Amino acid sequence: MRLIKNIFFISITIVLAVALEAMTVTAVKDVDSIHKSLKQATVNHKNFHKNASLSEIIYSEKSTKGLMHLLITKEKETFKHLSHQKLIKKLYKRNHYVPFWFNKKGVKRKKVDELFTVIKSDITLNEKGKIYKQYKNINYKISKLKGRDIKKELKLDIELSSLYRSYLGYHLYGAINWRGFQNTLYHLRRKKIAADWVPYKRNYNLEEMMFSPSLSKTIADSTPSSFGYPKLIKELRRLKKVQKQGGWKKIPNSSTLKFGKSGRVVKQLARRLQSEGDYGCKISSRYNNCMKKAVKRFQKRHGIYPSGTINKLTRSKLNLSVNWKIKKLLLNLDRIKYLPYQAENRYIMVNIPEFRLHYRENGIDKLNMRVVVGDKEHHTPVFSNKISFIVLNPYWLIPDSIVKNEMIPKMLKNPKYLEERGYEVRRNYILSRPPIKTNNIDWAKVLRNRQTKRYKFMQPPGPKNALGKIKFKFPNKFAVYLHDTSAKKYFKKGVRAFSHGCIRVAEPRALLATFAPHERSVNYARAKRILKGKKKTQLNLSHHVPIHIVYLTAWINSDGLLHYRNDIYRYDSKQHRASY
Repeated sequence: MRLIKNIFFISITIVLAVALEAMTVTAVKDVDSIHKSLKQATVNHKNFHKNASLSEIIYSEKSTKGLMHLLITKEKETFKHLSHQKLIKKLYKRNHYVPFWFNKKGVKRKKVDELFTVIKSDITLNEKGKIYKQYKNINYKISKLKGRDIKKELKLDIELSSLYRSYLGYHLYGAINWRGFQNTLYHLRRKKIAADWVPYKRNYNLEEMMFSPSLSKTIADSTPSSFGYPKLIKELRRLKKVQKQGGWKKIPNSSTLKFGKSGRVVKQLARRLQSEGDYGCKISSRYNNCMKKAVKRFQKRHGIYPSGTINKLTRSKLNLSVNWKIKKLLLNLDRIKYLPYQAENRYIMVNIPEFRLHYRENGIDKLNMRVVVGDKEHHTPVFSNKISFIVLNPYWLIPDSIVKNEMIPKMLKNPKYLEERGYEVRRNYILSRPPIKTNNIDWAKVLRNRQTKRYKFMQPPGPKNALGKIKFKFPNKFAVYLHDTSAKKYFKKGVRAFSHGCIRVAEPRALLATFAPHERSVNYARAKRILKGKKKTQLNLSHHVPIHIVYLTAWINSDGLLHYRNDIYRYDSKQHRASY
């Protein structure tokens, strides 16, 4: 029997080799590679399978020959409606043209069901999108298989591999069209609106991931765990349930929506707040303390002053549809997929739409404070970096764009503009040399001839310094950093977008104090003495602290609640998600 198997295996190898010779010239490289595989298989035919049956060998011969036919001879026809042609061909070639999802007994039910279960349980997928449609179509085809039809099985095998690759790509990278969004930002910059976003595409080896024996483990291991992603998924699941129940009714403008009043609309409000998890008491038609507490919580989550009263702004947020909120969550979940892995023990996060900075240690918010971010023409860029040094009593080295577009025009109108603000002009950044005299310089000519970069404008340390008393530096191409400010009034505003792109922090000394326990260079008592004077002092950090400047309009806050904020730079409307 063993001799018969060996002779049979060698025979089918020869048959396959002859079949390959008849294939098209365009597949020469593939043919050469397969010849090598077949040659190796012939040499090692004794190791094919110790207990391999003739039926197993026959199935192997038929399936290998069939897959080569579909992937090489009929390549165009096979991939007419399938994606990922290059990778799919590479996978089967590496697998010696052995099916992934079928064997001699038929469909590998456990493996196929695992893929289908993962797709069905992904709450972020659109049930009318292309991945879900592809899954349902393949599932239907498998259910209609009668007997053994190897041609249909092999076609389905390729379709299943294509489906898995499509889902894996969506799972890892989301549905945002980042190339289109970057083009949008480019056009904004052409209109002199500073707008930058650095998406961090994680490096995954999709080929290796598709060869992983456990599909579920592969998906679980590659699901983001940072920036509140798991809790956002939980909230999305809850909102989808509300959506299936028909959403929520709009809250009308009513005089009964006041503390101490009762009525049908108050009961409607209670149900509305209950559906978002803000109202935890027994449903009542009276606007009581429990209702007021629920309204305050809702207001806080939506960036509204928590007064506990229903005003016009609060009602407008109450009347946002569940579809709107689901869309917002999906967009922000995809943004998290393009943020760096955040597994640091200590890090700083600035969320631009929230206008707040969070300092976290071991996942706990140790400090958070108000910040002022870039205005609508000077967007604070979205990127990650590491704070490497801190400057006490900093000089403000004024960017050339501000010098050119703002300062020199004001100097031409007011010759005492520099003197009144204590600005200096130098030829370079060597502070030991005195500043130059500016009275005899023809600034109109400098501006006209685009020679502004020949001069270094700066503001020395002092009470009027735009950077205040402390600067936290993380050198980057955008020249953006965290700093104190002399303009404290802006921190009282609700919408705090007033800077030229840098981030002004409300409590710079408190932030400085967080570095002291971890850095020998940061002696807080000594730093306070230095800050009383005007001497510039640089503190170099031995342990650089990660900083993530993010743009999340829906996120899980340190209070564990789902928060929403306004789209200050209108990025939500500019980032388009494909229908998956």
